[in-house]
Amino acid sequence: MKIEVLEGSSYPEPLAREWEELLLAARFKNPFLTPLWNEIWLRHFGKSLQAGVILFRDSAGALLAAGAFSNSPGEGSRKGLTLVGSQDVCDYRDIVIAPGGEEEVFGALGRFFGEGPWEYLELNGISEFSPTFQFLPSRMRPFSFDLIQEAEEVALSLDLPQSWEAFLEKLSGKDRHELRRKIRRLEREVAFETLRVEDGSSLRAGMEIFFDLHRKSRKDKAEFMTPDMEAFFREIAARFQERGWLSLSFLKVSGKEVATFFSFDFAGTEYVYNSGYDPDFSRFSPGIVLAAYCIRQAIEKGMTGFNFLRGREDYKYHLGGKEEKIYRIRVCKI
Repeated sequence: MKIEVLEGSSYPEPLAREWEELLLAARFKNPFLTPLWNEIWLRHFGKSLQAGVILFRDSAGALLAAGAFSNSPGEGSRKGLTLVGSQDVCDYRDIVIAPGGEEEVFGALGRFFGEGPWEYLELNGISEFSPTFQFLPSRMRPFSFDLIQEAEEVALSLDLPQSWEAFLEKLSGKDRHELRRKIRRLEREVAFETLRVEDGSSLRAGMEIFFDLHRKSRKDKAEFMTPDMEAFFREIAARFQERGWLSLSFLKVSGKEVATFFSFDFAGTEYVYNSGYDPDFSRFSPGIVLAAYCIRQAIEKGMTGFNFLRGREDYKYHLGGKEEKIYRIRVCKI
């Protein structure tokens, strides 16, 4: 196996295509692992990093794995190798690996790390369902490295059935009754509709409404959405829409947008990245109603998964979300 290191925060187009094809074939995939996501994150938050991508190729030159890393100064003078990204905006981070190549790739990574100048290797945002979580620890043991695994957070997701009625039947009796009651109340008391931003010409106006609802939702959300963060969201929205990966949805009540979901449609799964609502309309439970309609639309489009991403908000459980642990893995030289 050959290991290449490409330094910098942008990727040549042929590599980006190769990387994306690898990701779509991988066992574990999500939009946070695309080259496009990594480039945008580095442009907004990683300008000071010594970043690059580590590529693992077979003897014929085919790409077996790719991981975006940065050199980290770490604690004191200790040097580390860390996956690119940050916990506040990157729900997952990982190495993208071709199916069947996990043991070989992680063995090569162990040798590469062991021979390099780094004292620790840190992988954050690793799902319990990722091949990294399943294979990396055992492949590090022959090198006698210290290895620490800690749960960072949980994400909630659900597998989508083939029909809306089948989805409702999967809910507990209480949750099914409550969801139907909320929808019926909205239908009975006000005129409402759901809509999705479909083209670039309406994206700018849609993003302004999203930011307004996001900031209205909670104080911590308003504090999170700094001017720098807003610029990041705008670029993600524009670039992901070009690829057909953006889903910006709204619930309108009496002609006014009262809830929004900023999501990604990627490889058959919808990822709810962020949301917002108008507290003045909280009696209608606009967030959970919009979530239900987004789930229904995803089912009708033939999607197979719906991922609420990180956070233990109650509505995710009421809509059938199942927990998935997200880990931090740290490998240290003795």
